Amino acid sequence: MPQRHPFLTGIVVTACLTTFGLAVITHAKDDDRPSAQQIAFAKDVSDLMVNELVAALLTEFNETTPANVEHGKQAISLIFNDLNRDMRLIGTFRPLLGGRNDRPSDGFETTALRRALDGEAVTAVQKVNDRWLYRRTVPLSNRLHTACVQCHTNFTPQFFSSTGNDGQWVGALVVGVPIKTDDDDR
Repeated sequence: MPQRHPFLTGIVVTACLTTFGLAVITHAKDDDRPSAQQIAFAKDVSDLMVNELVAALLTEFNETTPANVEHGKQAISLIFNDLNRDMRLIGTFRPLLGGRNDRPSDGFETTALRRALDGEAVTAVQKVNDRWLYRRTVPLSNRLHTACVQCHTNFTPQFFSSTGNDGQWVGALVVGVPIKTDDDDR
């Protein structure tokens, strides 16, 4: 069958190949690790975020009384809602206030929790769901505030000595800050 519009067909094929080529170049660029400057910016944002979150936790601890413990539990669970992947609390010692939500959800969090239970912080620059993140953890101890035991009644000195965890490390605050890359400007 003879082609009626070979010129038009050529234009369409050229346009398709050009579009495909640009998509491959853009995707390849997307895989480039962020620059040191971009990572440093995300780290600074992370530092500010951790300061704000720790301030929120301390405020909650100071406001929680035996009369409003259930309110405090719900307030913290709402702030650290597991649907928000930018900030989470993770741990393994029951009772976890977020139920299964407070469990590590990926390899970074699993490693971070294991190290947090030894009092060690973890940082990483990782690509998660096609987005570069500056990720960090802040180990949390039951000694952070005396009000911890109002909600976590099992966090007693006897509990921690039986687990060999005399530092009373209970979990970690996990923070993930998207790293703004050159691709974000497009």
